[in-house]
Amino acid sequence: MDAPQQHHDAVGTWRSITYTYADGCQIVLWGDDFGDPETPYIAGPKGNVYRGFRCDIPDWQLKLADFPEPAAQETDFYGCIKTRRPFALNETNGFRSCTLVNMGAVAVRLNRTLHFDSDTLEFINDPAANRLLDQPMRGPWKI
Repeated sequence: MDAPQQHHDAVGTWRSITYTYADGCQIVLWGDDFGDPETPYIAGPKGNVYRGFRCDIPDWQLKLADFPEPAAQETDFYGCIKTRRPFALNETNGFRSCTLVNMGAVAVRLNRTLHFDSDTLEFINDPAANRLLDQPMRGPWKI
């Protein structure tokens, strides 16, 4: 995590947040105007994928053609609300995406590296970080 010291009650800007998975895979979230615009969205040992799905993996189009077409998904959000059908970007995907963002926000606020248990959905041996997962609301707000 690379960020200036934050206000105790809000997250400001950051330069980068690096998420490292147990298998060593990393995701880097660049903040503000930091980072090279040519930084790949996905980087791997056989090549990279960039903005606009530009790719430098050799023969990637042939490799992609070997995969079956994905199952059809509902892409009309309002139609899904009216019919109660699941939307393509469903709550499971949304939860996982929000969890990543919230983990980064906690790391930026505390200005340190954190370790997260994806089974318990808590930070490991870090009560201060865990308090920020479900912090009390300021009055007059209530849920």
